[in-house]
This record gives sequence, C-alpha cells and structure tokens, in this order.
Amino acid sequence: MKKAIFTFASAVMLTSLFYSCQKTIQPEAMQTGKSATTGRDGFAGAISSIISDPACSGPYSITLESVVNNGNATWTWTWSVLNPNPGNGSNGTIQNLSHWDITLGQCVTFTDVVSGGISADGITWTAFTPTFVPDPAMQNTCNLATGNVIKFDLGTIGAAKSYYRLTISKNVQVNTAAVAFFKGGVNTGCGQICFPGFGCQEPGPLEGCSMSQGYWFAKPGVVWPDVNGTDPGQVTIGGKFYTQAEGVAIWNTANAGGISDAKKGFLQVASILLSDDDVFATASVWPDVAIVQNWLATKPKLSANGAGGTLKVQPKSAANTNSNAGSAAGRIGDWININHCDAL
Repeated sequence: MKKAIFTFASAVMLTSLFYSCQKTIQPEAMQTGKSATTGRDGFAGAISSIISDPACSGPYSITLESVVNNGNATWTWTWSVLNPNPGNGSNGTIQNLSHWDITLGQCVTFTDVVSGGISADGITWTAFTPTFVPDPAMQNTCNLATGNVIKFDLGTIGAAKSYYRLTISKNVQVNTAAVAFFKGGVNTGCGQICFPGFGCQEPGPLEGCSMSQGYWFAKPGVVWPDVNGTDPGQVTIGGKFYTQAEGVAIWNTANAGGISDAKKGFLQVASILLSDDDVFATASVWPDVAIVQNWLATKPKLSANGAGGTLKVQPKSAANTNSNAGSAAGRIGDWININHCDAL
C-alpha cells in the first residue's frame, strides 16, 4: 500500500454531499481510491455546497470559489452565496439572505484569521475586521445559538451571487461539511447549513497518513493486508497475533461505561500498523505506538469475551486500564485525524 500523491484539477464540483463530523474531502482526490491530505497551495475551482442531507441542508447555495496562496504564508478563501429561487418566501421561493456566519472548525483558530472582505459582484471589495463572537441576531430572531462565529454582514439580491473572503495564515484542507448559519427574511427564517470551509492542515513531509478505525473495522468489504509478512489478515500487537475477525469482535464490544485503555490502544495501534508503509518510519506517532505496544505486551491477548485466558477488553476494569497507554492512544487518534488518508 503506497501513499497516493495528487495534483490539483482545474475545477471540481462536489454535489450531493452528506453531513458528517468534520469530514474532509480533497477535490483533486475525488477520482481516486483514497483521500490524500495534501494542502491547499492554491486552486481555482468551484466546490459547491449542494447538500442532500436534511440535517445539513439550507435554502442557499454556498460555493467555495477559490483558495489562493498569497506567497507570504497566507491563503485567501473566497466564497459566494446564491439564492436559487428568489421570492417572498412563499410557494417554495426563498427570501434574500440577510447575512450569514461561519464557524472555524477544529484546526483553524481565530488567531489564524488575518482579514476579511465582502463584495456584491466579486470585483469591488469592502474590507472588514473579522470578529469571533456569537451572533445575537440569530439568537434574538430565531432562538438559534451559534457559538463563536465570523459574521459576513452582506446578503443577496435576487438571483445574483454575493461574495465573501477571509485570509488566514494556515494552509488547510477543504472541509465540505463545515458549519455555517444563515438568516433570511421572516418567512425563510434562519438556520444551520453546511458549507465548504476550513479543514485541517496538511501532514508534515515526514509523517505519511493512516486509514481510520472506521475503515479497518467497520467499512464493508475491507480485507486486512499482509502486514506481518507471512500472515495475511493478521496484525501483531503487544506480541500477540490478531485476525481480522478477532479485531472486529473487539471493535464491536459495547462501550457502556466508557472505552477501556486496552480497547482504545488496540484499535488505534491496529489502524497505524494496518496502514503499513502509508505511515512513514519518520512519523511522530511511533513513540506513542511503542507505549501502547509495550503495555499490551505485559497483558494476555485481548478478546471480546475473555475466553481461553484472554483479557476481556470491555467493560473497563483495573486489568485493562493504564493511564499512560490511554493517553498515548488518544494522541495516536489525534495524529490520525490530522494525517488521515481515508478511502472515500
């Protein structure tokens, strides 16, 4: 398994996207088997937020028009908002947008925000100084708590696009399920909507990437590779061999009372090892993998049911708890979130 490397396509349209927990998708990887974690060195495309999931949909179409590498360690993101069916809000029509707010996601902070701008035509821009505070208009008008957001105080007129941009000092991926809030007229109201916003930054050049737990343990049709060299479908953790069936059984154990350190550590380390040479030997995750491996080497083989002298991974107990290994497993999970190469 080799890490795929992709270059930017000239224009890619993403449609019928579903809401997920900060799901990042690389536009240039849409025609490949996995999503690479390359950063945004600059692109001119059209990543549109046409959402089919009712929990994430909204009346307006939000498009990421471009991300420009300014060459000074800043990147300018430009969006447009379109009212697809202008009217008075009755009979399926949509009132003009009053304004909208965006969240920054998990990996961009307000200190990364350099400047903002709004434009009615995408040509003439008015600069503004962004703030990151709750939007009282959403709360007062719709009883909608936004949390801290950046407000774009410009709406739409008829079927014309309005344009918005932010310059940030971090090179990050596109998160197609970033969270925004819209406010229209009395009939259209306000609410939450997904938009193509800020994801997480590209992995370091010495890191590589890893498939997630969900890929290895829950995705239908996935077969574990031969990472042991002689035992296809097996992985060695803490000096013990585990088949895919044993690993999946551990994954499926109930998490009532919280996930034990043994289960957490097993699943995170397995994800790294099964990702094989996608995770580079120079990756910073290996010391934490070693912490978990060394602790599990002192324990019996893990299992879902504790049969045959094995250690039952759930529920939590003194035998399957180790704070150092649990903390290391958490850091491995953080590493995978930043350096993931999950299949689409």
